[in-house]
Amino acid sequence: MAFESSELHTTWLRLPEGFPVDDLEVVGQQLTDAGICIPGYLPPEMGLLSTAALCYEHAHGVQMVLLPDRNVVSRMAQLAAGETVVGNEQRRLAAALLGLCQCHDIEIEPGAAFHELAHREGNDVALNELRLFRLADSAHAQETLDVALGRSPTLRLRPVDLPGPPDGDLSRPLRRWNRNYVIALRILELEAKPLTPLQRVKELMDWMVSDFTFGAPGALLAMVFLAPNSPPKKDVFKNRHSTDREAAIRGVRNAAWDLTQLSDFTAKVNAEGEEGQTRYLFATFDKHLRLQANLIFQYGTDLDSLSGLADALSAWWPRNDAIALSDALRRHLERVHAPGWRREVSLTYERVMELIRDGEERVRRAVGRPD
Repeated sequence: MAFESSELHTTWLRLPEGFPVDDLEVVGQQLTDAGICIPGYLPPEMGLLSTAALCYEHAHGVQMVLLPDRNVVSRMAQLAAGETVVGNEQRRLAAALLGLCQCHDIEIEPGAAFHELAHREGNDVALNELRLFRLADSAHAQETLDVALGRSPTLRLRPVDLPGPPDGDLSRPLRRWNRNYVIALRILELEAKPLTPLQRVKELMDWMVSDFTFGAPGALLAMVFLAPNSPPKKDVFKNRHSTDREAAIRGVRNAAWDLTQLSDFTAKVNAEGEEGQTRYLFATFDKHLRLQANLIFQYGTDLDSLSGLADALSAWWPRNDAIALSDALRRHLERVHAPGWRREVSLTYERVMELIRDGEERVRRAVGRPD
């Protein structure tokens, strides 16, 4: 395979015999058109999922890692359970993504997705889906691509020895989920307060810095959800106005898992840095989650990236408010990243659990505002 890696020369790559270049080009374009993959790096000019780009990076020692959310992993597991892709576009796209990863040696790291499933439906359900996911991942790559391209309605599995289940209880909440749950509860509480949208977001950021822990993913979620011209809020906090307040609580928990996926993505990208040899892709079918992931990658990974945030926020905020929020986020990030800065309060496990109990009680008492 040859492609122009610069204006001055052409790079040649030797691919294994039978490597499905044409099939990979098709599924790569389908996945790109669907927009379900968000890169934690600047994508190559030739295309995020182009065969040439992925082969070139692999040949130069770059390790690609896919971080799928729960719905993407579940669709992959359904392939191993014998579910058909006919009439199910998400399942077909999951097959396309799985086949692409198999061919390009892209590691799939679905840990957070199974913790979410176990938290909601129990450890046994999560372990069974993990087994199905591993079965799907062990299928022959060409057969996975055949399913994605409509040549076969179901995935044919082959006998394989799977590793044993992971140690520990997957249903036990992750520490970072507990903290994101506190932030999500606080955001929903602020929505019901008699404040302007700008005041609500500023109060959240001030509280995170002084009384909790500050993170750009939570701040950016609030900037979108609490905006006066926000995208559909029902997609973020499901059932938040329900008379069944336990359903509202479940909606906040779901939002906290979304926030956990995003903060995990951000943490891995930041830890690797620009010069690292590992690159991360986040995958989700959720349009709002994709919007959030793009915002975080473009404007929430470092101080230098904040220069365009006001322009992005202007889609949902008056221009002056967008500038004020961008400036406030910069000030808070500069403060928490300053040498010697320490949080004013100690965030012990007991303190986090106390904040969760208090936040849940406030959400149970709140009526909320109409959309």
